[in-house]
Amino acid sequence: MSLERVDSGIKNFDRLLGGGIPKGMTVLVEGEPGSGKSNLGLEYLYRGALKGENGLYISFQDTENEVLRTTTFDWKFKEKVENGDINIEKFDPYRYEKLANMLRNALMENNAERVVLDPVTDLDLYIDTRKDQRKNLLEIKNELKELGCTTLLLAEQEESTELEEEIADGIIQMSLTRDEEGMKRQIYVKKLKGTDFNHSVHRYIFKNDGLKIK
Repeated sequence: MSLERVDSGIKNFDRLLGGGIPKGMTVLVEGEPGSGKSNLGLEYLYRGALKGENGLYISFQDTENEVLRTTTFDWKFKEKVENGDINIEKFDPYRYEKLANMLRNALMENNAERVVLDPVTDLDLYIDTRKDQRKNLLEIKNELKELGCTTLLLAEQEESTELEEEIADGIIQMSLTRDEEGMKRQIYVKKLKGTDFNHSVHRYIFKNDGLKIK
Protein backbone atom coordinates (compact mmCIF):
# COMPACT_ATOMS: atom_id res chain seq x y z
CA MET A 1 0.00 0.00 0.00
CA SER A 2 1.54 3.29 -1.11
CA LEU A 3 1.72 6.22 1.28
CA GLU A 4 -0.15 9.42 0.54
CA ARG A 5 2.45 12.18 0.42
CA VAL A 6 2.45 15.95 0.77
CA ASP A 7 3.98 17.83 -2.15
CA SER A 8 6.02 20.48 -0.36
CA GLY A 9 6.40 22.69 -3.44
CA ILE A 10 10.08 23.33 -2.51
CA LYS A 11 12.56 22.68 -5.32
CA ASN A 12 14.01 19.14 -5.04
CA PHE A 13 12.99 18.84 -1.37
CA ASP A 14 10.50 16.05 -2.04
CA ARG A 15 13.12 14.05 -3.92
CA LEU A 16 15.04 13.69 -0.65
CA LEU A 17 11.94 12.23 0.97
CA GLY A 18 11.11 9.65 -1.67
CA GLY A 19 8.38 11.80 -3.20
CA GLY A 20 7.26 14.03 -0.34
CA ILE A 21 6.52 13.95 3.37
CA PRO A 22 4.09 11.11 4.13
CA LYS A 23 0.78 12.73 5.05
CA GLY A 24 0.20 13.02 8.79
CA MET A 25 3.82 12.55 9.76
CA THR A 26 5.82 14.73 12.14
CA VAL A 27 9.34 15.49 10.91
CA LEU A 28 12.12 16.98 13.05
CA VAL A 29 14.37 19.51 11.27
CA GLU A 30 17.68 20.00 13.08
CA GLY A 31 20.39 22.53 12.34
CA GLU A 32 22.65 25.17 13.80
CA PRO A 33 21.67 28.85 13.87
CA GLY A 34 21.80 30.32 10.38
CA SER A 35 21.32 27.02 8.59
CA GLY A 36 17.87 28.07 7.38
CA LYS A 37 15.47 25.94 9.42
CA SER A 38 12.93 28.72 9.89
CA ASN A 39 13.14 29.68 6.22
CA LEU A 40 12.45 26.06 5.28
CA GLY A 41 9.47 25.97 7.64
CA LEU A 42 8.03 29.23 6.34
CA GLU A 43 8.44 28.17 2.74
CA TYR A 44 6.77 24.84 3.50
CA LEU A 45 3.71 26.79 4.71
CA TYR A 46 3.83 29.31 1.88
CA ARG A 47 4.02 26.71 -0.88
CA GLY A 48 1.15 24.88 0.75
CA ALA A 49 -0.97 28.04 0.86
CA LEU A 50 -0.38 28.49 -2.87
CA LYS A 51 -1.88 25.02 -3.35
CA GLY A 52 -4.89 25.81 -1.16
CA GLU A 53 -3.53 24.00 1.92
CA ASN A 54 -3.78 26.23 4.97
CA GLY A 55 -0.90 26.44 7.43
CA LEU A 56 -0.11 27.22 11.06
CA TYR A 57 3.22 28.55 12.35
CA ILE A 58 3.71 28.25 16.10
CA SER A 59 6.64 30.23 17.48
CA PHE A 60 7.82 29.87 21.06
CA GLN A 61 10.02 32.97 20.75
CA ASP A 62 8.79 35.48 18.16
CA THR A 63 5.62 37.49 17.60
CA GLU A 64 3.78 37.55 14.29
CA ASN A 65 5.46 40.83 13.30
CA GLU A 66 8.90 39.45 14.13
CA VAL A 67 8.22 36.33 12.04
CA LEU A 68 7.00 38.42 9.11
CA ARG A 69 10.18 40.49 9.18
CA THR A 70 12.20 37.34 8.50
CA THR A 71 10.36 36.59 5.25
CA THR A 72 12.59 38.60 2.92
CA PHE A 73 12.02 36.41 -0.13
CA ASP A 74 10.01 37.39 -3.20
CA TRP A 75 6.85 35.89 -1.72
CA LYS A 76 3.42 37.30 -0.98
CA PHE A 77 3.67 35.78 2.47
CA LYS A 78 2.07 38.65 4.36
CA GLU A 79 -0.89 38.51 1.97
CA LYS A 80 -1.39 34.84 2.81
CA VAL A 81 -1.35 35.71 6.52
CA GLU A 82 -3.82 38.56 6.06
CA ASN A 83 -6.13 36.28 4.07
CA GLY A 84 -6.06 33.67 6.83
CA ASP A 85 -4.34 31.04 4.68
CA ILE A 86 -1.42 31.04 7.11
CA ASN A 87 -1.91 31.64 10.82
CA ILE A 88 1.03 32.75 12.98
CA GLU A 89 0.76 32.25 16.74
CA LYS A 90 3.19 32.89 19.60
CA PHE A 91 2.83 30.34 22.40
CA ASP A 92 4.53 30.62 25.77
CA PRO A 93 6.48 27.36 26.31
CA TYR A 94 5.97 27.45 30.08
CA ARG A 95 2.28 26.73 29.42
CA TYR A 96 3.23 23.32 28.04
CA GLU A 97 0.49 21.52 30.00
CA LYS A 98 -2.14 23.39 27.97
CA LEU A 99 -0.28 23.25 24.67
CA ALA A 100 -2.23 20.38 23.10
CA ASN A 101 -5.56 22.19 23.66
CA MET A 102 -4.10 25.52 22.51
CA LEU A 103 -2.78 23.81 19.41
CA ARG A 104 -6.13 22.24 18.61
CA ASN A 105 -7.91 25.60 18.93
CA ALA A 106 -5.36 27.33 16.70
CA LEU A 107 -5.61 24.60 14.07
CA MET A 108 -9.37 24.87 13.94
CA GLU A 109 -9.21 28.61 13.23
CA ASN A 110 -8.17 28.03 9.62
CA ASN A 111 -8.32 24.22 9.29
CA ALA A 112 -4.56 24.04 8.88
CA GLU A 113 -3.10 21.03 7.11
CA ARG A 114 0.55 22.07 7.41
CA VAL A 115 2.10 22.98 10.76
CA VAL A 116 5.50 24.28 11.88
CA LEU A 117 6.63 24.48 15.55
CA ASP A 118 9.69 26.66 16.09
CA PRO A 119 11.75 25.79 18.12
CA VAL A 120 10.20 22.72 19.70
CA THR A 121 13.20 22.34 22.03
CA ASP A 122 12.08 25.40 24.02
CA LEU A 123 9.50 23.15 25.65
CA ASP A 124 12.23 21.13 27.36
CA LEU A 125 13.33 24.17 29.35
CA TYR A 126 10.18 24.11 31.48
CA ILE A 127 9.72 20.37 31.98
CA ASP A 128 11.86 18.76 34.66
CA THR A 129 11.76 15.06 33.90
CA ARG A 130 12.39 13.05 30.75
CA LYS A 131 9.14 11.17 31.39
CA ASP A 132 7.09 14.38 31.31
CA GLN A 133 9.00 15.68 28.29
CA ARG A 134 8.16 12.50 26.42
CA LYS A 135 4.52 12.65 27.49
CA ASN A 136 4.22 16.26 26.33
CA LEU A 137 5.80 15.62 22.93
CA LEU A 138 3.61 12.56 22.35
CA GLU A 139 0.47 14.55 23.20
CA ILE A 140 1.47 17.19 20.66
CA LYS A 141 2.30 14.61 18.00
CA ASN A 142 -0.92 12.67 18.53
CA GLU A 143 -3.03 15.84 18.46
CA LEU A 144 -1.48 16.88 15.15
CA LYS A 145 -1.90 13.42 13.65
CA GLU A 146 -5.52 13.16 14.80
CA LEU A 147 -6.29 16.43 13.02
CA GLY A 148 -4.60 15.24 9.82
CA CYS A 149 -1.66 17.66 9.95
CA THR A 150 1.75 17.14 8.38
CA THR A 151 4.24 18.85 10.65
CA LEU A 152 7.79 20.17 10.81
CA LEU A 153 9.37 20.48 14.28
CA LEU A 154 12.32 22.89 14.11
CA ALA A 155 15.18 22.48 16.57
CA GLU A 156 18.63 23.87 17.22
CA GLN A 157 21.16 21.09 16.65
CA GLU A 158 22.90 21.50 20.02
CA GLU A 159 19.61 21.67 21.94
CA SER A 160 17.85 18.76 20.26
CA THR A 161 17.87 15.52 22.27
CA GLU A 162 17.44 11.83 21.60
CA LEU A 163 13.87 12.23 22.84
CA GLU A 164 12.82 14.52 19.97
CA GLU A 165 14.61 12.26 17.50
CA GLU A 166 12.95 9.16 18.93
CA ILE A 167 9.40 10.55 18.81
CA ALA A 168 9.62 12.18 15.38
CA ASP A 169 8.57 10.09 12.37
CA GLY A 170 11.40 11.60 10.34
CA ILE A 171 14.59 13.60 10.85
CA ILE A 172 16.13 16.11 8.45
CA GLN A 173 19.50 17.64 9.25
CA MET A 174 20.74 20.96 7.87
CA SER A 175 24.36 22.00 8.34
CA LEU A 176 26.36 25.15 7.75
CA THR A 177 30.13 25.17 7.41
CA ARG A 178 32.56 27.91 6.46
CA ASP A 179 35.79 27.57 4.49
CA GLU A 180 37.98 29.68 2.22
CA GLU A 181 35.32 29.58 -0.49
CA GLY A 182 32.61 30.87 1.85
CA MET A 183 29.56 29.19 3.37
CA LYS A 184 28.60 25.66 2.47
CA ARG A 185 25.10 24.45 3.32
CA GLN A 186 24.20 20.77 3.30
CA ILE A 187 21.00 18.83 3.93
CA TYR A 188 20.16 15.15 4.30
CA VAL A 189 17.42 12.88 5.60
CA LYS A 190 18.51 10.85 8.62
CA LYS A 191 15.28 8.96 9.23
CA LEU A 192 11.82 8.52 7.69
CA LYS A 193 9.59 5.80 9.11
CA GLY A 194 7.93 3.28 6.86
CA THR A 195 9.35 4.44 3.55
CA ASP A 196 12.57 4.68 1.60
CA PHE A 197 14.29 8.03 1.04
CA ASN A 198 17.36 9.58 -0.54
CA HIS A 199 20.38 8.77 1.64
CA SER A 200 22.77 11.24 0.01
CA VAL A 201 23.98 14.57 1.37
CA HIS A 202 22.99 17.51 -0.85
CA ARG A 203 24.11 21.11 -1.12
CA TYR A 204 21.46 23.82 -0.87
CA ILE A 205 21.27 27.56 -1.30
CA PHE A 206 18.70 30.29 -0.74
CA LYS A 207 17.69 32.41 -3.73
CA ASN A 208 15.20 35.30 -3.98
CA ASP A 209 12.34 32.85 -4.36
CA GLY A 210 13.39 30.42 -1.63
CA LEU A 211 15.30 27.22 -0.96
CA LYS A 212 17.05 25.38 -3.79
CA ILE A 213 18.44 21.91 -3.19
CA LYS A 214 21.10 20.80 -5.67
